[in-house]
Formats: sequence, C-alpha cells, structure tokens
Amino acid sequence: MELTFLGTSSGSPTADRNVAALAVRWNGIWDLFDCGEGTQHQLTATPLALPRLRRIYISHLHGDHCFGLFGVLGSRSMDLTAGALTIFGPPGVREMVEVVLARSATYLDYPLDIHEVSLDGERVIDDDGATVDAIPLVHRLDSFAWSIRERDRDGEFDVDAAARVGVPRGPLFGDLQRGESVTLDDGRRVDPEAVIGPPRRGRHLVVAGDNSDPERLFAQTTGADMAVHEATYTEATLAKIGDDHGHSTAARVASAAERHGIQRLALTHFSARYASVPGTSAAESIADVEAEARAHFAGELHLARDLDRLEVPLPD
Repeated sequence: MELTFLGTSSGSPTADRNVAALAVRWNGIWDLFDCGEGTQHQLTATPLALPRLRRIYISHLHGDHCFGLFGVLGSRSMDLTAGALTIFGPPGVREMVEVVLARSATYLDYPLDIHEVSLDGERVIDDDGATVDAIPLVHRLDSFAWSIRERDRDGEFDVDAAARVGVPRGPLFGDLQRGESVTLDDGRRVDPEAVIGPPRRGRHLVVAGDNSDPERLFAQTTGADMAVHEATYTEATLAKIGDDHGHSTAARVASAAERHGIQRLALTHFSARYASVPGTSAAESIADVEAEARAHFAGELHLARDLDRLEVPLPD
C-alpha cells in the first residue's frame, strides 16, 4: 500500500505545493482522496494512470478539496480503456458534479456512480479486500475521514512444522496452504491448523479531511497503522489569528494521535504562511510545524511534501 501526496497546501497553492489530493495504491489499482485544482497535472509526474483509478473519496466540498474533480473525470474519459468509477462524498457532491458536467458538455465514456454519504457516517465499502468507513469530522462544512481496514491475511505456512508431522514437500503443501486437510501415506490426517499460523492483521489507514477535533476521530480509529491528517496551523499561529476556521494545529493532531496509539502520522494541508524552507522571507516555516508535532508524538512522523511517496507497511 503506497501513498502519493499530490497536494499538501491549504486553501490555495504555493510555488511548491498544490492543494489537497492524495493517491492510495494497492493491489494494482488506486483510489484518490480529495481532488483539488491541478490534481490531474500533478498526476503527470507519477506512474498513476487514470484508467486504473477505481474510486474517488471527497471529504468535503471546499474548493481546495474538489475543484480538480471535473478535469480528472473528463481526462479519464479520453482513454477508452477506463472502467467504471465511483465517487463518495457529502450531500451535494452529486449535484455539483452533474451540473458542471452538463454545463460544460462533458460526456463520460464510462459508468459513473456517485454515492452521497450519510451525515452520521456509514460503511461505504465492504468487499473481499477491505472495509471503508466514513467518519464525520468537525469543520465549517460537512467533512469526513475515511477509515480503511484491509481484510486479515492468511497465516504463514510453517515448513518446519510440516516436516515435523511428516508432510513431504510437494503438492500436499499447496493443499494445506489452501486450507484443505491432507492424508499421509501412513493414513494420518493433517489439518491446516497444524502447519499454518494464525491470521495476520491487515493494514489500517485513516485519511482525514479538514477537521478541528482529531481527538474524536482518533478515539474511533485507535491503533491505526497510519493516519493522514491536516495540520493547517501551529499553536503560535492560532494564538495570533484567534480562530481555527475548523482546522487543526500540529500539537492538537500529534497529541491526540499519541494518546490513541496511532503508529505513524503524516501531516499535510499546511497554511501558505509556512515556507517549505526555513530562512526565506516568510517568518514561519514547515520546520516550526514539525517541531511542534514532534514535541507531542513519539511515533513515526512525516511532514508531507508534494509528490512524496510513503509505504504503509504490513503489521508484524
């Protein structure tokens, strides 16, 4: 499972940061989480192909999270190999998409399904690969996080255990790995449980939209392997401006993640006031955001930059 950050700025792009979009790729396909203006241009710098895009999750309808959607939908239609696509988002996303496509005479050559999520949250995906739950957040508009849980993986085949019970190398190994009991030449029956370890937990990824209450979110996603969350401000900045505008500070996110056992934390959606490189004309930099977060979080921390790629490792 690989994350590619396509945009990491809040509100408007900067010289080196586009607005919000994140690609998550696994099992040969990929999903898009938010789609700010310029997302399709960012994709040209990645190996991600639009025909392989399966689902788009829109956290909320502020423009920096969805104004790039229409370009992506139209460009995807130019490749005749593109299959069906599903959009998940808050109430209003269907009308927004349908009106823009109609008024711009944009016709799609693939099936498009738009699912508006209940404001109370709901499970939007439940298939053989994973479940995806929409979790309501606290923001100025209806906003969601997406909690993605992979199905548990099969236990590992123990070759030494198989040898101890007398299973010869060969086709019987495959039968046992498929969950079938086998009978040995001496008449003994060997069940898969004797040579296969317990199921291994799948990965748990949380991708949040804009949100001023990470404590409430992480209380519902305790122990996630990775969380991606906005850190629009630092506490020092918030003290100056006096209104969080429905956003979080680095300290607020990091301390909540620490309390709820989040293993890895990726911060994004930084205010344009923070320069990417310290010592430039801006008084504050991303280094200030990072320092505040590290003071509150002991796990693996990443301050996302555009086109960064992060691997979500399999749990031990």
